[in-house]
Amino acid sequence: MGQTQDIESDQGYGIQLKFTDLEDGKYSVTMVYNSIMVNQPMAGLDYDSETATSEPTGSAKAIASVLNNELYFTLSKNGEVSNISGFEAMLDSMAVSMGITDDAQASMFKSQMSSQYNAQSIVDQLKRTLIIFPDKELNKGDTWSEDQSVTVPFAMNIQTTYELADYDDETVTLNIASDIFTEGDEANMGGATMTPDLSGVQSGTITIDRNTGLILKGGMEQLVSGILNMTSPQEMEIPLEISGKTEVVGSIE
Repeated sequence: MGQTQDIESDQGYGIQLKFTDLEDGKYSVTMVYNSIMVNQPMAGLDYDSETATSEPTGSAKAIASVLNNELYFTLSKNGEVSNISGFEAMLDSMAVSMGITDDAQASMFKSQMSSQYNAQSIVDQLKRTLIIFPDKELNKGDTWSEDQSVTVPFAMNIQTTYELADYDDETVTLNIASDIFTEGDEANMGGATMTPDLSGVQSGTITIDRNTGLILKGGMEQLVSGILNMTSPQEMEIPLEISGKTEVVGSIE
């Protein structure tokens, strides 16, 4: 009989988005991480930039170096993200913070970190926070649907239904319900090749600023379960259950 292993991971990111030029229906956006919190007991990692009273140590140094680095991208009115840049400079600062001076070691380190900090991760993150409304007038109780594909932690399809729960002159409140399915793509995790067969649901409520469309607050709960089918270095089926909560708090300056 196999053993059950619980892995706890708590992460929080404070992000500032600055919208500058609007040209041909597209915004130029500058994104900055202004706070980071990561708590992973199994990895011995516990860092919170807002409460830290001393300089970070170990792998926390790389995470802390992400603060105040600028990323740039273009955002269209229908939520398409393109022209993402700034990650190479961010990865360079992470390598420097870890004291890595050898070119080969720095290249290997940046390759490892780029699995988390990359252009696709930004696209996936924004997909979860940008709400694309239908091009028609909506009333209370109206619903619409959207399909999204994300790559983290696995290649998954998220089929979401939005319901207009309430609105006033300043805000809009939406109820959200999603079905989640992995898309059958192989993944490499720690040198093992496996194909996830997972499905689940997520639900929650968000409040949006009516003037800008940006999220002011929101809460989501997610439960995904199934099997990881390992094919290398050995064949094995690994039961997996992922539960999570997401909270978003935003402000407009």
